[in-house]
Amino acid sequence: MIIHVLLLSGFLLASIAVVQAVSLRFALSESVLLAAWGFALGGIYLVSGEAWPQLAASVFTPALAPRLPPEAYLWIFLPLLLFQAALSVNVREMLGDAAPILLLAVVAVFVATAMVGGAIRLTGLGPLTDGLLLGAMIATTDPSAVLAVFREVGAPERLVRLVEGESLLNDAAAIAIASVLIAAITGDSAAATGTAALRTLGIELLGGLAVGELAGRAFAYLLPALGGEGKAEISLSFALPYPLYLFADQTLHVSGVVSVVAAGLVISGLGRTRLSPVNWQHLQLIWEQVAAMAGAAIFLLAAMQIPATLRDARWIDLAALAVVVVTALVARLVVTFGMLPLLSRLKLTEPVSAAYKLVIAWGGLRGAVTLVLALGLAHNEALPDTTRRFVAILATGFVLVSLIVNGSSLKLLIKRLKLDLLSPQQEALQQQAVLLSSIGVSAQVHVAARTFRIPESIADEACNTFRRSIDLSATAFDIEAALSERERLAIGLVTLATKERDLIPQYGSGIITIRNLDAMMRNTDAMIEAARESGRIGYQRAAAKILADTPGLRVARFVARWLHIHQPYADALADQFELLMCRRVVLHQLLEFADASLTPLLGERLARLLGTILRSRIEKAERGLDNVRRCFGGHGADALERRMMLLYALREGRKRVMAMYEDRSISKEIYDSIRRELDIAWKRAVPRAHPDVLLAGSADTHDTGAPALAPTPAESASRPVPNTHDTAESAATEPPRDAAP
Repeated sequence: MIIHVLLLSGFLLASIAVVQAVSLRFALSESVLLAAWGFALGGIYLVSGEAWPQLAASVFTPALAPRLPPEAYLWIFLPLLLFQAALSVNVREMLGDAAPILLLAVVAVFVATAMVGGAIRLTGLGPLTDGLLLGAMIATTDPSAVLAVFREVGAPERLVRLVEGESLLNDAAAIAIASVLIAAITGDSAAATGTAALRTLGIELLGGLAVGELAGRAFAYLLPALGGEGKAEISLSFALPYPLYLFADQTLHVSGVVSVVAAGLVISGLGRTRLSPVNWQHLQLIWEQVAAMAGAAIFLLAAMQIPATLRDARWIDLAALAVVVVTALVARLVVTFGMLPLLSRLKLTEPVSAAYKLVIAWGGLRGAVTLVLALGLAHNEALPDTTRRFVAILATGFVLVSLIVNGSSLKLLIKRLKLDLLSPQQEALQQQAVLLSSIGVSAQVHVAARTFRIPESIADEACNTFRRSIDLSATAFDIEAALSERERLAIGLVTLATKERDLIPQYGSGIITIRNLDAMMRNTDAMIEAARESGRIGYQRAAAKILADTPGLRVARFVARWLHIHQPYADALADQFELLMCRRVVLHQLLEFADASLTPLLGERLARLLGTILRSRIEKAERGLDNVRRCFGGHGADALERRMMLLYALREGRKRVMAMYEDRSISKEIYDSIRRELDIAWKRAVPRAHPDVLLAGSADTHDTGAPALAPTPAESASRPVPNTHDTAESAATEPPRDAAP
């Protein structure tokens, strides 16, 4: 058994490598090639088993017919695929389209199941229960082939998000419906009623969400305690999906699919502030590679079984397949064109264009999950032979038609609908970026030519070829004429907020508390959405929300004022001080970024306006910091600043020693010795002192006689400042304040 598994693993990986190389070389769909190769291997196995039984038993059987139960394919591969897909999702962006995603992932499964079952019954091709079971099997979509096409043609981001979000959740709905139908067919009447179906689906979905969220939060809680080098964190991430899937599915009897997806989404939202940016990228890269291999392997394994499944097919099955294909497409059209508009009318989501709806309907490809479910059903001896044969043959044929017909024509459909084209705003920015890139490339090429003593004429020829290769327009391009100032301002604000979100995790690893990092990350996400919807006003309102008093701060201030217990208030103010310190230094980094990158891209006038907005935010942070210092009487704030600078120095020391070791300037022994000393110093510096809060004027009292506290950072930051710079011209003359390191 072990030898068979090892042989199968090696054969699968070699096959996947060949298929992926051929896919890249000839620009063919990887899923179609995997299906074709798996189908060919399955045919070879059938022929060899009949012609040369001894050879097949010793050579082909270990690789092509592993002795694994059908459900083992789901247990081995599905948790990896689901966890990686959820881990790579931007949770906040997906929440904006939660309503259409849930419609496509849950309601569409019910619609497809009912319509396919009804079509099979009305045409007399089979009983209603068999048709419903088939409809549930083919309702699950496989996004791998679709997303590969989307990446190749540059499909819009929202379209990718809708298709990806649907595929994360529709497996659970389909499996829940199928379990109820199987109970009905096998005679378990108590579990086969409509009420039982809804109860089963509700328990599986809600229970899976709860279990997955708890597991994801527990994982995120453990991350900061694992050392920060990345090895333990990656190992723990691989330890999560399998136990979670099996525990939820086999022990708690809730959806293991939803549990794994929910855990991955929670970790995606919280992991960026608990791992360093380098370690987070490393974690994502490893999981992406593992999921790519797992997805290809499960598809290849399932495709190998297709010849054996279709061996018993009859001509009547071809007619039934045609009915199923047409009905399934009509079901998706009903959902996309009939139900999605209702969500926008109810103000639950932004309208989805007709082109998006058509691509979603046509691009609902079926793949490995449908094949594995059909294989598991074919081996379920509790079901009648006719049901097993009917569902297995039609589900397998449906997958092949979906991949060959829909998959091969999806790229053409996207291009016909012009969804691969950039918007006028994006096209204008692209031309500006190309222009700037051409200028920079030309300068570097001529420097390289002088270094290698190559004639300037050859360098000029290379630069001209480069310009032609990226279709640089020969005419002069003026971005200020191509885009209005409002459009450029919205683009600049979204870019600044996105860059701010990328800069914040640099101050993790103990320099700033995780709760402060999470708060700032949530605030930047809100700024991105507000800038897209409302421009400058929305951006500034969202940015100001983080300065408002938190519930914890208000409670701590109440306790300090009335119960004279000041420590909770001091801790809350220390948190606010850290947040404002980090926010100020990030804003100064954004000023440099705007000057270096956005000025040439968006124009000097707009860059000055963006600088004005950033300086206004810096002033508010400065006022908040000054107020915290007054609350602490100066000494407490000095202690917090010293701690922050010490941690920053220790972290920079780690980086420089690591760089010296990687350059081979120092030996491994010296590096390990210095690192141990730095680790000890870090552990000593991380605990934060508990500064005493200073009451603002011990003689000042309210009418009740309670002492008044100094105004909070939010109160101070909200006060108007004289001579605030409201114009781009005045901002250009204001010298920047000194930034914290």
